[in-house]
Amino acid sequence: MSNEITVVAVLRAAEGSADQVSEILSRAVAPSRAEAGCRGYVLHRDRSDAQRFVFVEQWADMEAIELHRQAPHYQAMGQALAGLIVERDVMLLDAQA
Repeated sequence: MSNEITVVAVLRAAEGSADQVSEILSRAVAPSRAEAGCRGYVLHRDRSDAQRFVFVEQWADMEAIELHRQAPHYQAMGQALAGLIVERDVMLLDAQA
């Protein structure tokens, strides 16, 4: 069985800040994809709720996720989002089949 981990992160932008949040999140995509342990990193915006954003990510292992969380672009994203996110749910998933 692989150590690969899928991350699904659901973020809800504060009212009136969705376009700003979209820009901030989008800036993190290319540098995240360039990380050694990244196997996939896709940002989505919900068609039925423009305030909701979903990252679907694949990482080689937990070490890769921890390195991602320490990366300068990830840290900058977190700082830029301060006060703009009202809900956040992050799931770390292991494939079962």
